[in-house]
Amino acid sequence: MKKIYIGNSPIAGKGIFASEDIKKEEKIFTLKCKTIRWQIRTAKESQRFANWIGLGNHRWLNTNPTDFRYLNHSCEPNAALIEGKTFIALKDIRKGDEIFFDYSMTDDDIHWKMECKCGTKSCRGVILPIFNVPKEVFKAHYPNIPNNFQRIFIRNYVIAQISSNQQCK
Repeated sequence: MKKIYIGNSPIAGKGIFASEDIKKEEKIFTLKCKTIRWQIRTAKESQRFANWIGLGNHRWLNTNPTDFRYLNHSCEPNAALIEGKTFIALKDIRKGDEIFFDYSMTDDDIHWKMECKCGTKSCRGVILPIFNVPKEVFKAHYPNIPNNFQRIFIRNYVIAQISSNQQCK
């Protein structure tokens, strides 16, 4: 496990930073937080649980009581959550760099949306659940998206394609 620390982030006040250089594909850390089963039913409820990270099928990691609540989003992330609770580096991360992941890759809450403040060239402006990300973004992230979220995107994409083909007839 790599050493990390909480520091001041230009994106959201606080963030998680690398205490040492991290190589691409290296394990950065494993989340140590409670798994919760909860079906979010409203937009208000969705905002109440904004720091939760999705595992799929109404299962969430509650980061609120831990320092992992400071993991910030970027549309050009340098880390990804792979199956389970493990974060890996998507590219080399230098000591002192903030660690970001793309929130959309682990969320299927239909009510959830959030203004994006990452400021990257490819910023999407609004962070939405996995089934709302552009096809190109999904393809770029595909190898590192947890399997259940891959299935959610693909299912919704296929349904949308079938629906649009039926409307053309």
